[in-house]
Amino acid sequence: MTESAVLFLQGPLGPFFKRLARTFSRAGYTTHKINFNGGDRLFSWANVQTHYNGKPADWADFLERYLTEHRIEAVFLLGDCRYYHRTAKPVCDALGVQFCVFEEGYLRPDTITLESGGVNALSQMDLSHESLEKAMLCSAKSIQTIGGTMRQRTGYAALYYWASFFSKGEFSQYRHHRATHPVKEGFYWLRGFVRKWLFKSYDRQMQFRLDNEFDQRFYLVPLQVHDDSQMIFHSPYESVKAFIQEVMVSFWKHADSNKVLCFKHHPMDRGYTEYGQFIEDLATNLGIQDRVLYCHDIPLPDLYRHTCGVVTVNSSVGISALLHHLPTKVMGRALYDIEGITHQGSLESFWKNPEPVDRHLFKQLHSCLFQKTQINGSFFKYLTLTCNNSLSFYEKRLKPTSTFRPSEQDPCLIPEQAESLRSSYSGAA
Repeated sequence: MTESAVLFLQGPLGPFFKRLARTFSRAGYTTHKINFNGGDRLFSWANVQTHYNGKPADWADFLERYLTEHRIEAVFLLGDCRYYHRTAKPVCDALGVQFCVFEEGYLRPDTITLESGGVNALSQMDLSHESLEKAMLCSAKSIQTIGGTMRQRTGYAALYYWASFFSKGEFSQYRHHRATHPVKEGFYWLRGFVRKWLFKSYDRQMQFRLDNEFDQRFYLVPLQVHDDSQMIFHSPYESVKAFIQEVMVSFWKHADSNKVLCFKHHPMDRGYTEYGQFIEDLATNLGIQDRVLYCHDIPLPDLYRHTCGVVTVNSSVGISALLHHLPTKVMGRALYDIEGITHQGSLESFWKNPEPVDRHLFKQLHSCLFQKTQINGSFFKYLTLTCNNSLSFYEKRLKPTSTFRPSEQDPCLIPEQAESLRSSYSGAA
């Protein structure tokens, strides 16, 4: 039995962190949970629970004291770009606390991601060619197939946002990373389901054209969720529309006249945004209305079989495209944007002469990611399996060799670090 203590901050919508805390507790850990709103509290469990009601600007000082007082060895959270989480990172680093970040799986659909220090473009992994050459090749296949999770996501989201709404007075200082009004969220989700039904016939027709008329002649551009951290923090674009415009103008100027551009809407953003009219107007203005297409729910594997290349900001869709050996151009910052794997030249050169995927090098990257960052499971299904696998992964790969034991004489954050934390919030959206 261990005497270690671990802390959970904000996790996925639903009971995953509750179940994970119970799993760690049964393994002998003392578990702690800090809740920031009523939704967090609804899905919360730990040996010790605390509600943070303070101002965002005071969060770093509060966390530093909490980690020291309770001798926390590791902090678990979902996503490293939310204000409370990105503020926690330098605090953990200063105190020697392991900063463990969960994220949707890099190699979906049957995995989730867990890394120390950061995920996506903030990953701390060494992915240099020298490091990848040492990677042990593996099949990179998960044992348990997960399947769809939309029903669970929808139910958990509704419960979370209503709980947050009814506890606003208690957590009046809290600032969420996206809108939290349950009526608005419910409307967006409902509109998404309606649009999915309305676009079915259109998408079937579009898929037939892509499979036959435009086979091997179209470039696929998968769009991302408009307020995803990948867009906000790891791309040069102020909006998805700005990305669409840059790609379309470049395609108009430099792509061969027999090539076609196909934008695919993100399924999780269907109820929030719709770019059809914007794309149509811009294509008309550029005189390429017959060469620009827009679809919604055509399965990606079906599109991969017929496309000649993929352009993405930094989505994990890029990894699946590379898995199909498709030339891929990354327009933002992504951990898989590596020479020999993705196109390293300009977007202009991509239209003319896309760099091929070094299949062996990508196999090394794929194996490395699978072994070092991926856990078979889901945040929304097979929770017992996922929690057991997460505990095993942590103890095998991330658990500190010595437990954090600060004393009263241990230094707190130096003034420069504290000032940096305050500055990061003052400039945050």
